[in-house]
Amino acid sequence: MNYFIGTAGSGKSTLTGLLKDYIINRDPEISAITLNLDPGVKVIPYAPDIDIRDFIVLEEVMEEYGLGPNGAMILASDLMVNYLDDLKDEIDEFNSDWILVDTAGQLELFAFRETGPLIASSLGFGDIQRSVCFLFDSNFVLRPNGFISTLLLAASVQFRFRKISQINILSKVDLLDEDQIDMIVNWSQDFQALEESTSEREKGLIRELSMHLSEVFIQMGSTAELIPCTIREEHGLDLLFGSLQRVFDSDKSRFY
Repeated sequence: MNYFIGTAGSGKSTLTGLLKDYIINRDPEISAITLNLDPGVKVIPYAPDIDIRDFIVLEEVMEEYGLGPNGAMILASDLMVNYLDDLKDEIDEFNSDWILVDTAGQLELFAFRETGPLIASSLGFGDIQRSVCFLFDSNFVLRPNGFISTLLLAASVQFRFRKISQINILSKVDLLDEDQIDMIVNWSQDFQALEESTSEREKGLIRELSMHLSEVFIQMGSTAELIPCTIREEHGLDLLFGSLQRVFDSDKSRFY
């Protein structure tokens, strides 16, 4: 079972749907399903096999509790715990090799409220193995301060879901050239290089704050590997699929 987590617009839903198609087309004997955990999404670029919207309708939450869209999303996210048994039953009925979970666009609703880790723990029943893919939006990480901000979010998610292996993905790399991709991946591997780039490219208070944060990551030593991925090329999905396989024990007959 893999959870896609990231900021709004980072490509979670698109990647969820395409990875399912990739897995099925790669080996017809391997099954994959998608689970949508965003109760407020209007349009999804794939047809979810399991959908939280079958149990929670955002407009009904707004009407019943007299809330606006933002307040209703928070409450709807909390209400998901009431339907964990229903979700488990549906997951069990599919008996799928891979379960790809698409989380809410507002990552804080799943990652930073108590319900997110609870749901991840509860749905990981039996022998289901779990992982988290955190998406670095290529639009936001070209400058050191944008990269550091996203790295902080990724580290926070890793801390919140500390019992689950995490993979960091640089999404939409087709928007970048090779030098930009290499630069960003190098920042994720060499925090001294990140600190040097921060010193050169940032100014004023942003520079000072970014420098201090760079030092924090230098002291931490490392974070999850950053994998470039583009949905426009199968090679990008090859890298992601291979990384997910490495997360899970190679001697298992089923991967989740």
